[in-house]
Amino acid sequence: MKKIKFLLINAIDISKSLQTSLPPLGLGYLASSLRRKYGEKLIKFKIIDRDVLQEIQNFKPDLVGITCVSQNYNYAKEYAHAARRFKVPVIIGGIHITVLPNTLSKDMDVAVLGEGEETILDLFDVFIQTRKFSPKNLKSIRGIAYRDAGKIIQNEKRPPISDMDSIPLPARDLMKIEKCTHVFSSRGCPYRCVFCASSRFWNSTRFFSAEYVVKEIKYLYENYGVREIDFWDDLFIVNRQRIKNIIKLLKEENLLGKLRFSCAVRSNLIDENMASLLKELNVKGVSMGLESGTPEILNFLKGHTVKIEDHKRAIRIFKENGIEPSASFIIGSPQETREQIMNTFNFIRESKLRGFGVYVLTPLPGTPIWDYAKEKGFVDEKIDWSRLNVEFMDNHQDAIILSETLSRDEIYEMMRKFKAEQKRREILDYVKHPKNILRKAYHQAKKYLSVNS
Repeated sequence: MKKIKFLLINAIDISKSLQTSLPPLGLGYLASSLRRKYGEKLIKFKIIDRDVLQEIQNFKPDLVGITCVSQNYNYAKEYAHAARRFKVPVIIGGIHITVLPNTLSKDMDVAVLGEGEETILDLFDVFIQTRKFSPKNLKSIRGIAYRDAGKIIQNEKRPPISDMDSIPLPARDLMKIEKCTHVFSSRGCPYRCVFCASSRFWNSTRFFSAEYVVKEIKYLYENYGVREIDFWDDLFIVNRQRIKNIIKLLKEENLLGKLRFSCAVRSNLIDENMASLLKELNVKGVSMGLESGTPEILNFLKGHTVKIEDHKRAIRIFKENGIEPSASFIIGSPQETREQIMNTFNFIRESKLRGFGVYVLTPLPGTPIWDYAKEKGFVDEKIDWSRLNVEFMDNHQDAIILSETLSRDEIYEMMRKFKAEQKRREILDYVKHPKNILRKAYHQAKKYLSVNS
């Protein structure tokens, strides 16, 4: 049988170092799942994030797969159109198409809704036999959407994978892996912040076992020379016993202390015991979504699950344990006033956080904030998706403003104030720590990025 060429495209903004620094692990899981079922000889894979038209011409794929988040959906549509010019079938997956399947473009044949590792196997069963997709051969596949007679059809949902350890390690040989890289050790989050699309995409919290995680760490250490790992989970610390098991297994593998780690945490889950566990694991930095220095706004964003006092306690405990905390904050909630934003500004100053990021509340599809913006007429399924770029200073003229108390210009001036504080911190940090400047705290934007990075 002729080898199938499968071109996998990570549709990102390649001008953003944050996006290009993340290996496309979601695509890697698809490739490894296909390899396990069909072996190494049937399918030839290639993963790219740029020069798509040229790659299509040179690689001559039989099939194209694309993943993206909403702010990059314009790129995905452009790449699908390029593939269509060469009559190559296109599969689209990721968080955007999962929550908004009706935005499936006419250049896309199939949308994978939700987790893709099992769905891609069913799609390949069809493709191997027919080398095309049609409503007839797609109607029995769970977890997809497609067109039939001009209408978008959504098949029965596919349940989430129950045994996470059954998923093979992502095919990192198809990616560029640096000495500092990323690992998913779980999927999902038990919390439901109103701005977060990731928790809705996964819908439940599932964990790879400690054995699986340590196996992956060992593989990266021995095969790629990785010495620093950022756990790219929504919330790494949910299961304390699993952290203890990871530590135990790393000791047994003689790896404990040989790698540095960073992860996302939540301030209400931090106590001395948790900090001690993370310190023993050799976690050197943590990121927290602190969001606001005003209780009312914090409650609006995070649903009465955390308090300002939790933030202060967590920062203090981490600093006392030699773990560097960084944090992200959100301004521009509908009823947030200038004074409340200044509470956040003053909180940042008083906290002495070395790393922090500030973002303007953005209505991402699949979130309550998207529903709110849609009801207000600010968004619909035909908007220019680039307007959802969370880097407000890059697109402040086109960004969607949800504030009912401040104008676009007023929010821009507030953001400039935060940026000036960031610059001041960087200068102070350089003076105090000339040999130990933190890497850019790119993980602060995690909540806004693809779970399919």
